[in-house]
Amino acid sequence: MRSTSTSATAFAIIIIGFFSAAVCADDPGGELVFIVAADMRNFAHADKGTTHFSGACEAIEAVGKGSFMISPGDLDVYPPAAVRELIDSTLGEEYPWYAVLGNHDPESPSTMEYLRKYSLTVPNVVNRGPEGCEETTYSFDWGDAHFVVVNQYFDGERDWGLKGEMVPELMEWLEADLAATAKDRIFVFGHEPIMPMPDMDNGRIRHQGDSLDEDPENAFAFHQLLLRYGVDAYFCGHTHNTSFAKLNGLWQLDPGHARGIEEASYADQMYEAIDTAITEGRKRGVAEGDALRQLYRDDAYHIDRWMKYLGMEEQPVTQTLAQFYTEYANDPEARERYYEKQIYHRLQTRSSFFRVTVGDEEVSVEIYRDDARGGPYELRKKFVLN
Repeated sequence: MRSTSTSATAFAIIIIGFFSAAVCADDPGGELVFIVAADMRNFAHADKGTTHFSGACEAIEAVGKGSFMISPGDLDVYPPAAVRELIDSTLGEEYPWYAVLGNHDPESPSTMEYLRKYSLTVPNVVNRGPEGCEETTYSFDWGDAHFVVVNQYFDGERDWGLKGEMVPELMEWLEADLAATAKDRIFVFGHEPIMPMPDMDNGRIRHQGDSLDEDPENAFAFHQLLLRYGVDAYFCGHTHNTSFAKLNGLWQLDPGHARGIEEASYADQMYEAIDTAITEGRKRGVAEGDALRQLYRDDAYHIDRWMKYLGMEEQPVTQTLAQFYTEYANDPEARERYYEKQIYHRLQTRSSFFRVTVGDEEVSVEIYRDDARGGPYELRKKFVLN
């Protein structure tokens, strides 16, 4: 057993600085390399035209896919077989993929059924979770490293609760598992952060106050347990923000989302809604202005949101919608221009993944990110866990 102690009594957060490094294309001999990619939900379906996760898979293959991939939640709700299929087609059918339960996964019975069955096929499992979530909580060994997957939506009886927390049954199991391992390196994976952190590029914060930090005492107990047993890092997801920080001695690493494009184009959605309203109105002899006013009355929430994210709020609604519709239909560059506005006003984050190298002396993390528009991935940052 490897154990350390800490005198930390509060969440004073130390943000560790970032620095750039050159791309490493091949896995160094004698080192363990693995990939962490999360929150690709609904963006892995060839039949739905949303295969943006394939760009991440192609980039992973290019930079060196390592021994396996592990995904900290929100996989897919159709079910996540689509994720596995994309991995098969780009990284190989024999490439191991470990799935962690996210908050959206329990919303779908088919997803839960798939994940329970799928977890029985992953290699090197050494310990199954407590009664009620044996299939969605487990630990596995790879080389001289120990990996723990926790289902934070286990409510003590069922594995599909909708509130994320570390219930006593899960904490007891986790402590016993950590106490039993003799591996030199330990990594724990869950979906929700102990404390949500800002995106490393644009500072956006999401899910603050409704992640594990919703129950500060429980989050602190989890944090202290990981420190007590010398866990090298806690990997999470949920926020769609890419971040790495040291929380009172514990590394928390969030790879963000691997969707390629975080959200579909709001401009496309608004144009389609306006076009439908005007087209249907013409069939009934309704003037364009009246059709636009009715559209706004019927769906003011989405119209206001779209206009805000496209930088068009605080303007006369009907006139602004008409001008946008005309411009979008006639200007070939309008789509690109409005997508750039969407990224700026929404603080949309880049699609990302981690490439982690576990060496004899240190653990290093490479962060690869695209341009927030589904473009090519580049090595953005590299740092060492210390």
